[in-house]
Amino acid sequence: MDRDHNQNSGRLRKLLTRASRSQAVVGIALLLPAFTFFAVFIIYPILHAVWLSFQDLYLMRGIDSIEPYGFGNFRRFFADPRWTLYVRNTVIWTFGSVVGEVGLGLLLALLLNRRIPFRPVWRGIVILPWLMPPVVVAIVWRWILDGEWGILNYVLMNLGIIQSRISWLTNRSTMWISILVISWWKSIPFSFVNLLAGLQMIPEELYEAAIVDGASLWHRFRMITLPLLRPVLVVVTLLMTIWRSHDFNLLWALTRGGPGGQSTTLAILSYRVGFEFYRVAYGASIGVLLMAFMLVFTGVYMRRIRLDI
Repeated sequence: MDRDHNQNSGRLRKLLTRASRSQAVVGIALLLPAFTFFAVFIIYPILHAVWLSFQDLYLMRGIDSIEPYGFGNFRRFFADPRWTLYVRNTVIWTFGSVVGEVGLGLLLALLLNRRIPFRPVWRGIVILPWLMPPVVVAIVWRWILDGEWGILNYVLMNLGIIQSRISWLTNRSTMWISILVISWWKSIPFSFVNLLAGLQMIPEELYEAAIVDGASLWHRFRMITLPLLRPVLVVVTLLMTIWRSHDFNLLWALTRGGPGGQSTTLAILSYRVGFEFYRVAYGASIGVLLMAFMLVFTGVYMRRIRLDI
């Protein structure tokens, strides 16, 4: 009887092994298109850009003029007396955008998570800027902020707030705040939607119990909302930081990196060097530097988050 039992167990294990193998094959087959897409459109361009950053390629000499250059492109970047300006602009653009977008997105999510009249309508209005292409947003805002014909100057002068026209996007004292306000207006909906979804996952019973215990609005926010919303905040902040660091469309359409390079970030510099001055390898090296900076930031950020938890 024991012998029959062992034989049955052996057959069962073989059947299970065959079933698991067939399931593994089916799983690999289903994932193969995604892996292929990832390898062709993400891994290969990154590896090619890294390889290209160690070459010397000037398209005016022809595509066949490529030759090894070592760390020459990186030395060239740090030898540029304005490299600190480009890094500073990238930091201002990235963190200025993220702080406003996440902070204001959280504020709107808290407000529109409450029971207020026409709440679905207000939620729909908040999302509208996200639906507009970045270039269209830039064109509309350039008209609004135009120094000669912009409606903002017209309104402010009629209200007596300013006495003369201001070129909002070319004046160095107003340029960055104008750019950041436009970025906030365009990108707040993304953080708003995600943070609102996170807020709706928090059980109402927790707030009701806190109210019974006499907790104030601030204490409910600090002791209940923030801790439970923390995972969503971490992901949204990290995604927004990565996206803003290499964002090109909106900033380029607004200022073209001016005036005098005062709004030129590393992403814009990489584009101009590669596609306007035809120094393709040098442009790739700037992109690789930006990627390296963001990898370091992501590692430090995630490590800090884990330590805080």
